[in-house]
Amino acid sequence: MQGSKRGGIGRRALLGAAALSGFPAIVRAQSKTIVSTGFGGIYEQRYRRHVLEPFEKKTGAKFVFKYGNPDEWLANAVINKDDPEIDLPFLGLPTSIKAVRTSGVFLDLTPEMIPNLREVDPNFYDFFDRKAVGFNYADVGIAYRRDMVSEPPTSWADLWHPRFKGQIIMPQPSGGFFYEMVTIAALLNGGSAANLEPGYAALQRLKPNVTRWFKSPNDVGTMLERKEAAVAMSGSFRTYAMKDAGLPVEFVMPKEGSPVGILSYHVPLRARNRDLLLEFVNFALATEPQTGFGNNMQSGMSNRNVVFRPEVAARIAPQDRLMRLDWKTVEPKMGEIVERVQRDVFRD
Repeated sequence: MQGSKRGGIGRRALLGAAALSGFPAIVRAQSKTIVSTGFGGIYEQRYRRHVLEPFEKKTGAKFVFKYGNPDEWLANAVINKDDPEIDLPFLGLPTSIKAVRTSGVFLDLTPEMIPNLREVDPNFYDFFDRKAVGFNYADVGIAYRRDMVSEPPTSWADLWHPRFKGQIIMPQPSGGFFYEMVTIAALLNGGSAANLEPGYAALQRLKPNVTRWFKSPNDVGTMLERKEAAVAMSGSFRTYAMKDAGLPVEFVMPKEGSPVGILSYHVPLRARNRDLLLEFVNFALATEPQTGFGNNMQSGMSNRNVVFRPEVAARIAPQDRLMRLDWKTVEPKMGEIVERVQRDVFRD
């Protein structure tokens, strides 16, 4: 569970945040060291290459990454708001929505502080009430093995078709895109972010088609590779990475739209190296690093001036194909959503 029943920062996250306390004194003493959060793997490799290393070369700054759970990172920021240990939380949805709704912890960001905000699409700045700014985005769609699926899905609604009986994998709360799954199920059946009841009922109807509810996004590639599933809810660049590695998979942008996952920067209100953090965020939003990372990662970017190579552009959902969920309504109900799905859907 990622939050308490009321959608706040859960006890587990608070305990995890406490465990993150006590970074080495030598790290905190280095004024040009930025402690941030990271997701590891291929994302971090390309993020370092196109964003962190050029900034280090330009300024002499150094980055230290803390890995783990985004809710723990946010809890750490709240606990240590008067003397932040994490200089620059790098958060994803829906944790980032919790962050901007938590008062007295993070700085309001302005173009005067970060001039390159003027180049950022408003959907990645105004969306966070200007208390954070998005770096990049990935659209969420459907991955399928073309050697196992004779009639590919074209929509989210197709996942309920009997032809996919026992072939689909969908996420548990820790698997990524769980809340998107519930909300989409509701929207397809006359519900909304404020009325998720049709979604719970729809997921019950989906159960014959689901062979497993996966616990980690990494499970998607493993299960598709082993032919333990033919269809999966999956992020675009993860699916294309599998395809480029030789797996016979394709990615579908569903006709109803693709939910968007955004990674965003949050600057602590009382950060001791605020000027350096703002300089870095400004650098990360600039056209050159955004273009390099976006083309290498095959990821959508927040800077409007990024130009993608044609083969990359074909793999990125344009703005008008993105499904923008009402996270401000969904986020406070996250704990309740987990409880309902575990009780009414996962339980046999």
